[in-house]
Amino acid sequence: MKKTNIGLILLLSSAIIYGSTLISASVYSKVLLNGSVGWDSRYGIFGTAIREVGSLSLIISVLLGIAGIVLIVMSLRNK
Repeated sequence: MKKTNIGLILLLSSAIIYGSTLISASVYSKVLLNGSVGWDSRYGIFGTAIREVGSLSLIISVLLGIAGIVLIVMSLRNK
């Protein structure tokens, strides 16, 4: 039961981090579009915003999600 709770907390944390990263990138993409900062044509407006906001938070959210899923699967197999 303890592994299930920790897994669910990790999944929730992953969703919060991922969502906040996407929201901040979408806000920053409007700044790139209207401002004089400019954006890279290889990645597009949103891709440039994701790269500048930080892909580290996306990596952390994916790792937390994987760890949460592993813990939930482990707890279900032990039942």
